[in-house]
Amino acid sequence: MATFSYMPYWVYEYTTDHNVLISTFESGREQRRYKGVRPRKWKLVFRQIPSTINNIVSFFNDRKGAYEEFTWTPPGATSSIRARFESNSLKVTHYGKAYAECELTIQEVIE
Repeated sequence: MATFSYMPYWVYEYTTDHNVLISTFESGREQRRYKGVRPRKWKLVFRQIPSTINNIVSFFNDRKGAYEEFTWTPPGATSSIRARFESNSLKVTHYGKAYAECELTIQEVIE
């Protein structure tokens, strides 16, 4: 399994979410059922020289977007997780020849 090892720009967003089914009755009472944890997600920004961004795009294309999973170590973590890209598309912005930028979301794979 391939490993995604590129370091994001220092700004990133992290999301954790729980799946709770809430049923509201006519009386106003609620019934809640816990359905489990949803995959964690990290929204990452990469601002690097164009050749590094091109390598990220190649890695993305080699995984066929969100199709194939890979290993990745989240920011601040000490061990890797199984992950995949959340989206099938990747947008890259070039700022002249000096640097380029892309933004992507990595999602944890839960068995």
